[in-house]
Amino acid sequence: MFAEEQSARLGGKKTRRFVVKVCGITNLEDALKSIELGANALGFNFYLQSPRYIDQGEVEKIIQKLPEDVLTVAVMVVSAEDVLSTTAKASSRVPSIGAFQLHGLHSESELPSAHKPLYVATSPVEAQRFPNHEILIDTSWGRGKTANWEELRQLDRPFILSGGLRPENVAEAIELLQPAGVDVCSGVEKAPGTKDVGKLRRFMENVRGAKNRSQQSRRVNLNHGKEIKP
Repeated sequence: MFAEEQSARLGGKKTRRFVVKVCGITNLEDALKSIELGANALGFNFYLQSPRYIDQGEVEKIIQKLPEDVLTVAVMVVSAEDVLSTTAKASSRVPSIGAFQLHGLHSESELPSAHKPLYVATSPVEAQRFPNHEILIDTSWGRGKTANWEELRQLDRPFILSGGLRPENVAEAIELLQPAGVDVCSGVEKAPGTKDVGKLRRFMENVRGAKNRSQQSRRVNLNHGKEIKP
């Protein structure tokens, strides 16, 4: 299960908490504002060549000032040869990090054993290569490029949707694709690594609106087309 979803029990069954992740966090102010507006997960970019790169020591300081129920994710670009050493070093420098999001791998055999949750960033085409790991669909790599939604509609497994999301399209994405969560970066920025509060607020409002409509639709379907008010 997605670690960030912190499963709750309803009627004896576990239900996932919908993931709302803001990625590319570079400072405490943006982290706290994202949480205030509705994020339950934050991503910190450890890729040195990214304009959103943040020093790992600084990330540890930020995490210490965040609510404990917010998942913190180290976003890393790795290869099969260096993934074990890279994640081990990051764990040592940022012991409070909650999970790793790995870009650059193409087979489940390349994934290391780890004491923290691993999320594989992949494409709709390669998603089937990771049947035993949680996946995040991201073909954008911070460029604001939207994934092929038609391909995603054929994906019969939970996934977090990333890449090209913004306030104007996130509601459509949620209602059409029914992902387990959404991950936004450039779509809520005023410059790389700096969040735009207005965009963040509209994004979160549209996420909540889409989730409410989806839940209402499910209630109607479960009751044979007749809505039952909660």
